[in-house]
Amino acid sequence: MRMKKLIWSAVLGALAACATAPSAGGPVAGTAADSAAIRAIAADYAQAFSKHDATLISPVIADDYQDVDVTGKVTQGHDAAVAAMKAGMPPDSGTMTTATTYIRFLTLTSAIAGGTWTMAAANGMNSHGAWMAAAVKKDSTWKAISTLAANDDSALMAMAASMPKAGKQKAP
Repeated sequence: MRMKKLIWSAVLGALAACATAPSAGGPVAGTAADSAAIRAIAADYAQAFSKHDATLISPVIADDYQDVDVTGKVTQGHDAAVAAMKAGMPPDSGTMTTATTYIRFLTLTSAIAGGTWTMAAANGMNSHGAWMAAAVKKDSTWKAISTLAANDDSALMAMAASMPKAGKQKAP
């Protein structure tokens, strides 16, 4: 009888431990401080872009940063990432703002985040779109290891769709 109680106690204890521990692939909750640090990555990028100073984003770019742009060019490493970001920040580019829509912690030290960006361009050609970033916590600091941004070109596409198709225009 005593052995049965010990076995049941062990089984119930194991079940309780499983119920409170995150399962492999299950949701992981980050801290409020971690969430704030991840949100700051996008805000820091917007500030750097608005000030046309890529060095402002440098502290939150990981040494092993990697991404691929729309042309297929791969950027690898911290310095290459900062240089690529600098090249994309012309002095007359305007002011950027960002909003973080979601953060999903994959582990306690890795997360993905995404949201929107808006550009108030100096030339009046404002734009907006979406962004996504993968971030890791290294030495107690959250850093971007990869980012991706896309323009919202839906208005441009609608305008293009309404134009006459090539070869189907009427002669004058």
